[in-house]
Amino acid sequence: MSQSRNDKSKKYVTRSIKQRMLITVVLMACGFSILVASLANIALIQHDKYSQMASSQQLRDTVVPAQRGTIYDANMNVLARSATVWTVALSPMDIEEEDYEAIARGLSEILEMDYQTIYDKCFEKNYYSIVKRKVDQPVVDEIRQYMDENNLSGISFTEDSKRYYPYGNFLAQVLGFVGTDNQGLSGLEAYYDETLSGTSGRVLTAKNAVGSDMYYEYETRYEPEAGNSLVLTIDEVIQHYLEKNLEDAIEQHNIQNNAMGIVMNVKTGEILAMAVKPDFDPNDPLTILDEKAAAALEAYAGTDEYSTQLGLAQNKQWRNSNISDLYEPGSVFKVVTASTALETGAATLDSTYYCSGSVQVLNRTMNCAQAGGHGSEDFTHAVINSCNPAFIQIGQDIGIDTFCEYIRAFGLNEKTGVDLPGEAQSIVYDGINYKMNSIVELSSCAFGQSNAITPLQMITAMAAVVNGGYLVEPHIVKEIIDEDGNIVQSFDTTVKRQGITAETPAPRGESLERGGAEGNSQNAYVAGYRLGGKSGTAQDLKSDEEGKYWTSFCAFAPADDPEIACLVIYDNARSSTSIYGGTIVAPVVASIMKDVLPYIGVDPIYTEEELETLDVVTPDVTGKLLTSAYAYLQPEGLDYTVVGNGTTVVAQFPTGGQSIPRGSKVILYTDEREQSTAEVPGLTGSTVSAATAALQARGLNVRISGSSAGGATVLSQSVIEGEVVPIGTVVTIECVQSTND
Repeated sequence: MSQSRNDKSKKYVTRSIKQRMLITVVLMACGFSILVASLANIALIQHDKYSQMASSQQLRDTVVPAQRGTIYDANMNVLARSATVWTVALSPMDIEEEDYEAIARGLSEILEMDYQTIYDKCFEKNYYSIVKRKVDQPVVDEIRQYMDENNLSGISFTEDSKRYYPYGNFLAQVLGFVGTDNQGLSGLEAYYDETLSGTSGRVLTAKNAVGSDMYYEYETRYEPEAGNSLVLTIDEVIQHYLEKNLEDAIEQHNIQNNAMGIVMNVKTGEILAMAVKPDFDPNDPLTILDEKAAAALEAYAGTDEYSTQLGLAQNKQWRNSNISDLYEPGSVFKVVTASTALETGAATLDSTYYCSGSVQVLNRTMNCAQAGGHGSEDFTHAVINSCNPAFIQIGQDIGIDTFCEYIRAFGLNEKTGVDLPGEAQSIVYDGINYKMNSIVELSSCAFGQSNAITPLQMITAMAAVVNGGYLVEPHIVKEIIDEDGNIVQSFDTTVKRQGITAETPAPRGESLERGGAEGNSQNAYVAGYRLGGKSGTAQDLKSDEEGKYWTSFCAFAPADDPEIACLVIYDNARSSTSIYGGTIVAPVVASIMKDVLPYIGVDPIYTEEELETLDVVTPDVTGKLLTSAYAYLQPEGLDYTVVGNGTTVVAQFPTGGQSIPRGSKVILYTDEREQSTAEVPGLTGSTVSAATAALQARGLNVRISGSSAGGATVLSQSVIEGEVVPIGTVVTIECVQSTND
């Protein structure tokens, strides 16, 4: 009995042990399975995740920015370039406390930063704390020297890149600028950002158990690949001529908003110059460069509105109005209407019109700028006179459907496709997007009102008018090259369409050239060159500013075989002289053309009349007998006045080597005495003859710039009223005809 009970007890124990062992085995198997599954998950499924986590603990991955591509002008002058700079950082965990003060003092002085800011960084519990970005190499060298001299550590330098614009505010809105991360934010920098950026490199540095970098033998470097470079169609010299004249115009004509201009090759669409003034410095794009705008902004200092106004002012100075702003071109647009009329047969050069000073179109009275009208006139004189009633009739003869068709043919209903960001879409009666429903709209459009286009569209249309009818796509980049100078991509002329036939441009060009010689465009006259052009003045009816006008002039040259066109526009000029483009803008275009045409190799051909007024170089006759001096001066067409009783010239004015107009008078001094002087009279507003007489009466020479025909008046003078100068001084007077556009 007892034995049986013992056997049963043993069997129970054995069974219990087996059950526990089985449970243990099952649990172990489950646990092992979970472990295997977890390891498989870590090793296989989430390998990348944990690998990255391990790498982040064992390696420091530092990005090395690629060198951004250079931007060159057409002659390979550098307009934008990148240079290596450094990010200065601290590793607070590696800095001994007794070095805090020395590090903060040295870095604050060298980097011109606040001492306390750097001192506080020394207490941070990390291994990388940025002190300053974009530090130039000489400054880094100074820091390294300071570290060596004071036996300091814990300061690191990480390679970076910084953008420089050597010419400052030159070509600002076209070039644009980059942000702190070297990404293009506006202009060409933004449009070609991917091309210029390149591929960043990396530096992988091993870290020890406490997280400090193990440099040199534990460092792997992957070199960055530099970005490609741009070669522009912009010519630095032509750009300089354009910008200088726009700056002078802003001051002379009290332009409230901005002055803008474009110079373009009419055959290829290459943009040779493009500018908007005032502008900004791409090296410091956040600063308001225009003094007037900065003063207006200062009124908001300390208010909640300041940041909003600052943003508006910054965006305005960055804006390229040549492509981003719409304007009503006014009478410059008449070149499109005239070309359409000749092309379609709606008019010939023999067509005649009558202008009484106004015309009634349904319920609207539309006026001519010429009070009392022009009377009877043929087509050419309608262009020369810029006669609104004549162009209203021309527009009506063309008809709504055909007029809209040629709006499209000239590309005025579409973007030009220029390789710049921010090009605006025009608002024009093209018969598709905007229907023209009456002859009132047709009549208004015919003389340059009611349609809103960009300046670039206008000069592109002018190019088509004079280049044989070809609508070319304007472009500003000529080539993309790699860092070795190899051409990656070239941009050739793109002809979108031939909107008008090659036979038509001759009479158009002749009419526009005669407008420069006889009509509202004669203030664009340049001696030795045949220019054609058209002025324009249009009231901005959409503006809140009363009496605001778009004032413009577009010229092309040489008139017999056009190479270039130049368009200049003033946005709200408050000139004391005139509101008309033919009066206040044409002389500026003439000044630009006067410099550009000889620069691009167009030789002047002078008339006999022009030869008589050309400048000559004054011979140096100092030390010569009077009789000998006369022999030098007379062949150059120069007169003379002798001061003194001697027989030998001891001094002269103007001095030898100066350029002065033929017919000027040289003062010859024959004894030692002070030069005679005269006070310059005020000449602005005087007739050319009166101004010339006033100067000559004081012994001063005169150089006439601009139109000298009857009725011309003095717009400005090179020497201010009241200034005392030596007799014989040449005073240049800029003269204009009073015109109505």
